[in-house]
Amino acid sequence: MMKEIEDFFIAYKNAVWQKNAAALLKLYDIEVVQFDMWDKGYYTTLQEWTPEIENWLDSLGEEKVKVDFEMIKILKSDTIGFASGLIKFQAISSQGTVLRSMKNRITIGFSRFKDGWKVVHQHISAPVTSENLTAVLDL
Repeated sequence: MMKEIEDFFIAYKNAVWQKNAAALLKLYDIEVVQFDMWDKGYYTTLQEWTPEIENWLDSLGEEKVKVDFEMIKILKSDTIGFASGLIKFQAISSQGTVLRSMKNRITIGFSRFKDGWKVVHQHISAPVTSENLTAVLDL
């Protein structure tokens, strides 16, 4: 559990960089609702979303993924929190070269439980161009 909502952003970056699915998934409540940009795009429980995260991190081979958050705004009460901003993913080769990258919008809902904060809702998205209906992945 996270003591503060701000802990999420560091823990997420570290877990993805280390390809540690268990550490990443630990940030989320078992009943998390997850809107993702890939494949199915919508998951209603942590159990349903877990194979997607494990497959993503396992598929990286020698690559690593560097995550950065930008323009994060956090609002919270004693029991509910909300954050929004941008999330940037960069695939890094074993030689340290950026292979590809994308930047998306992210919205995260948090609940405070007995032992700390957990994510109960996450939505990652990108705007779509009106001309050819493709996602804009670099905001």
